Amino acid sequence: MNHDLPVEVEHFLNGKNLKEKTEIAIYFVTVNDKGFPYKALLSVGELLKMDERTIRIALWERSSSVSYAQKTKKATLLLVLPPKAFDILLELRYVRTEEGQAIFEGKVRQVKEDQAPYATIVSPVQFQLKNEKHTLDYWVTKQALLKK
Repeated sequence: MNHDLPVEVEHFLNGKNLKEKTEIAIYFVTVNDKGFPYKALLSVGELLKMDERTIRIALWERSSSVSYAQKTKKATLLLVLPPKAFDILLELRYVRTEEGQAIFEGKVRQVKEDQAPYATIVSPVQFQLKNEKHTLDYWVTKQALLKK
């Protein structure tokens, strides 16, 4: 059982070269009040690797994800970086709320890497920014919040 972030994930979540990472969405999965998985899609601008076992996460303060994260103190990140998919199990700790963002720190409890022997993952979950400059500027602001 791996408790450290893989090198590919560390590189992707290092807070650098955000413009090169604008299209990849990351699933942030918690559990709702009825026991079902609840998914939010995050961007690279909302996550920051602090060290090999810690990720900071910025969520909209009034979102369902914040409510579920505070209740269960657990989440899973699903990040697809071809040719691998990574499930990262996190134990969450609320840090603070600032500028409309609830900041959490996730301690890595387990990392599962998926690669099928009979097929190759060729693309991640993707999105296209509507206003790239505005979004990148906003991500820089979020990254500064995460670094505090």
